Amino acid sequence: MGFDAVILAAGRGVRMKSDLPKVLHAVAGKPVVLHVAEAVGRLNPGRIVVVVGPGQEAVRNALAAVPRVEFAVQHEPRGTGDALRCALSAARMTGTLLLLPGDTPLIRPEMLAEFMEFHAGAGAAISVLTFIPPGPGRYGRIIRDESGAIKAIVEASDAGAGESGVREVNSGIYCMDAVCAAAMVGKIGTANAQSEFYVTDLVSMMRHAGKGAAAHVSSCPGDLAGINTRAELAEAGRAMSARVKDMLMENGVTIVDPASTWIECGVEVGRDTVIWPFSVLRTGVRVGSRCRVGPFAHLREGTVIEDGAEAGAFTEMKASRLGKGSKALHLAYLGDADVGEGANVGAGTITANFDGKRKHRTVIGDRCSIGSGTLLVAPVSVGEGSTTGAGAVVTRDVPPGATVVGVPARPLVKSGKGGGSDD
Repeated sequence: MGFDAVILAAGRGVRMKSDLPKVLHAVAGKPVVLHVAEAVGRLNPGRIVVVVGPGQEAVRNALAAVPRVEFAVQHEPRGTGDALRCALSAARMTGTLLLLPGDTPLIRPEMLAEFMEFHAGAGAAISVLTFIPPGPGRYGRIIRDESGAIKAIVEASDAGAGESGVREVNSGIYCMDAVCAAAMVGKIGTANAQSEFYVTDLVSMMRHAGKGAAAHVSSCPGDLAGINTRAELAEAGRAMSARVKDMLMENGVTIVDPASTWIECGVEVGRDTVIWPFSVLRTGVRVGSRCRVGPFAHLREGTVIEDGAEAGAFTEMKASRLGKGSKALHLAYLGDADVGEGANVGAGTITANFDGKRKHRTVIGDRCSIGSGTLLVAPVSVGEGSTTGAGAVVTRDVPPGATVVGVPARPLVKSGKGGGSDD
C-alpha cells in the first residue's frame, strides 16, 4: 500500500550518558537510526520524514544515502507528540502514516508490512503495534476495555497501581490516518508526569472522537526492543550480529564458533570459507570463497580477501586486498596494502602506512615471499616474484624477482666465492 513514514530521531538519549545522539550509536557497524530507515525504505514509502534536533547534522549525514529521506526539526525536546506535529508541519501527508521511533534497530521490514496490513483491515484511524516483553519496565502500558479493544496507552511514569502490572506494552510504532493525525496532534495536552506532549494520547483521542483505534500484538517481541542504555545497545549489537552470522551460515559459510565471532552488517563472505573463533569482521569487508579467516583475525573496513586466500591468527587488515591464494597466516598488519596472487606474507610483517601526516599504500606483487618480521615503509612496492629476508626494513621499491635483506633492505648479491654473499 502507499504510505509515508515518520521516524522520531530528535531524542538526546540522556541515559546513554553520551555527547553523541542516541540514534547515532552503532549496532553491528551501522548507526541505530540507519537500521530503522533502511527497514522502512525496503517497503517503498512515498517519503521518509526524520525528525531531528537542532544542529544534528551528523544524523542527516548518517542517512544521506537512504532514498526519499527528508528532515523536520524539533527545536525543543517537548515529547513525541510535538515531534509528530513538527513532521506534519514540515511535510503535508494525506494517506497512511507509519510512525516509528528512531531507536529500534532490530525492527524487520516483514514485521512492519504485517502491521500495516493489520491496520488496513482494522478500519481504525490509528493502530499501535504492541508486544509482551519479559518485564514491562519503562514501556507504556496498553489498556484495553472489557471487549478487548484498546482504549488508551499509559506511560510507565503515569501508570497507577492497577496499570503498572499490565504486561502488554507499546512499541512506539503506529499506523494512522495522516489527515486525522494532523487535525488532532495540536490538541494533545501535557497533563502527565513529564509535562510533555505524548503521541500516545492520540489513541484515546481518536477513540473518543469515534475514529477508531486498534492494537496488534507482535509475535517477535525481541525485534521491538528500544535502546536507552549502553547495556541495551550491546544487546542489540549481539542480536544483529547473530542475524548476520545466521545468514552467512545459511549461504554456505562455516563459522566455527559463532558466539566468539563478531561480524557486522554489510560483510560479504563466499561459500566454503571458514571463519575461526575470536575473529572480527567489520562493515565493508568482502571475503571470497574457500578462504580462511582467523583465529583472532581483525578485518577492518575496505578489506578484500580474494578466493582461496588466508588471513590467519592475529592478522589485522585495513583498506587492503589479499589476492587469490595468498597467505598472511601469523601476526601480520596489512594497512592500505595491495597483495597480489600467490604471495606469502611472513609472521610479524608490518606495512607502515602512516608517516605522521598521511596514509600511503604498499604494493606487493604476485608470488612474492615476504620474510618474517619484514617492515614495509610505505609508499613502497615489492615487484612480482621478489623476496624479502627476515627482519628486513624495506624503504625503497624492490624490482621484480629481486631478494632484499637488512636494515635498510638492500639487494642480496652472491659473491661467487664459496656461495657466500655480501650486501
